[in-house]
Amino acid sequence: MNLNNVATKAATDASDAIGSSLSKDELEKVTAVIVRAMEMAVLEASSQHSTACVNCLSHEKDLAHKIQEEMNLKKIALIANLSGLR
Repeated sequence: MNLNNVATKAATDASDAIGSSLSKDELEKVTAVIVRAMEMAVLEASSQHSTACVNCLSHEKDLAHKIQEEMNLKKIALIANLSGLR
């Protein structure tokens, strides 16, 4: 999944939905807004997943921390990908 393509398609779909054609500059600005929204969603979901991991595996603290570390690595990679779209 190429996140730049996802954000650009969402911006184009939004433009089509309102029946307006966006200029290249406007499309880039809308795409940037979508990227920021995706970043915020990733951070929120990651936080919720991390909390759930610790809560569900409280009896297995080592396993919970290993899963939490792996999730953080994936989150960092995704945020780096999203940040590269700007």
